[in-house]
Amino acid sequence: MTNTYQPVACSLLTDEAAVQILDWANLQRQVVGIERLEQGVAMTFSIELADSVEDLAAREAECCPFLSIATSRSDDLVRLEITSDDPNASEVIELLTGAGAQ
Repeated sequence: MTNTYQPVACSLLTDEAAVQILDWANLQRQVVGIERLEQGVAMTFSIELADSVEDLAAREAECCPFLSIATSRSDDLVRLEITSDDPNASEVIELLTGAGAQ
């Protein structure tokens, strides 16, 4: 069987990637819930952070197409799911979500 995964590589330049990683670290400090999924991690945040969560999710989806990133809103929470079919992406998911420290 042929491997059809996207390469686990970010298209950002080093400086851009560093700024985006800081954005993820700032977001991690505001998480109200984290859940391991079969192929990734789900995080929940206060609805007040919805625009920030959705913006960062969109930026990450653009530079890292090997990730599947989805957001959804409820009345008081925003949920962010980051998954990948490629098991090699697990370290990236843990870095973005802080799930490795959980």
